[in-house]
Amino acid sequence: MKRYGKASDVVRLVDRPAPTPRPNEVVCDIAAAALNPIDLRIIEGDLKRIDPYRMPHPIGFDASGTVRAVGSQVRTFRIGDEVFVRASRETIGTFAEQIALPFSFFALKPVDLSHEEAASLPLVGLTTIQALTDRCRVRPGQRILIHAGSGGVGSFAIQFAKAIGLHVATTTSSRNTQFVRDLGADDVIAYDKQDYLQGPTDYDVVFDTLGGQHTLDAFKVARKGGCVVSIAGPPDRNFPDQVDASFATRLVMRFLSRKVFAASREKGIRYYRFLTESDGAQLADIARLVDQQRIRPVIDQIFPFEQLPEALVRLSSKRARGKVVISMAHT
Repeated sequence: MKRYGKASDVVRLVDRPAPTPRPNEVVCDIAAAALNPIDLRIIEGDLKRIDPYRMPHPIGFDASGTVRAVGSQVRTFRIGDEVFVRASRETIGTFAEQIALPFSFFALKPVDLSHEEAASLPLVGLTTIQALTDRCRVRPGQRILIHAGSGGVGSFAIQFAKAIGLHVATTTSSRNTQFVRDLGADDVIAYDKQDYLQGPTDYDVVFDTLGGQHTLDAFKVARKGGCVVSIAGPPDRNFPDQVDASFATRLVMRFLSRKVFAASREKGIRYYRFLTESDGAQLADIARLVDQQRIRPVIDQIFPFEQLPEALVRLSSKRARGKVVISMAHT
């Protein structure tokens, strides 16, 4: 991106020098990369207070490809290995032919997946694991409500939750009800026909992928002592440290979070809002679940690399069912 703004105005394909690995890095020839809503937020400048980038700057978090070179300290991977990866906020740039990243961000890609399929998994998979396992500490038999079950995160989260033994309810549009049932959802709430606030109010966990009023409403349907985890709501108490916020930004964050903090105290509900971290070990766990056929990738559409601007338009439509992916196969 050459500056913050509308993707169609500021995203351009440019030539850059090929990367060389530092001692702890892997250089990957990228075969495919996946788009995520956070890409649009970065491009449009929504997160510049948290992560300001010097322009022009590469973008993209998810990728799958082949190891081209390794640094002197790397023992885990060899040239020719097929891998998948999620870049960190500081190292974004997977919408490219090559990238150099710390080896700890990588894992061997699932054996039977194409690179396009593998690229669709890192961010949504890590987000789900870090929300449900690392923070809410879910246990088999618990009940979870997952918002936007047909989206990128939601479609992975449904499958992961079922794989670890949860009872899954999800919200989606009526046109996607069968789609999310096929992913494993036990209870489906078509938001254009039903109001989930009129349903159960005893979920052990609510996974909020939408933000806004949905974050506050999550406390109305979570049981006392339950867990609300969000990737779109106001900051929790640890969020300012995670993003190394300035004193002024911390004051703003605390003001934005006052209502969720009050709701959390009232019902004794744990509240988490976080940004996903890169973790190759967790990617390896995801690969094992895929190899065991307990999780499958869900792809909405694949675009050639040179059509990245069109792929971003598809993502911004909010009509994608699963992940939008770009492929290097024809570049």
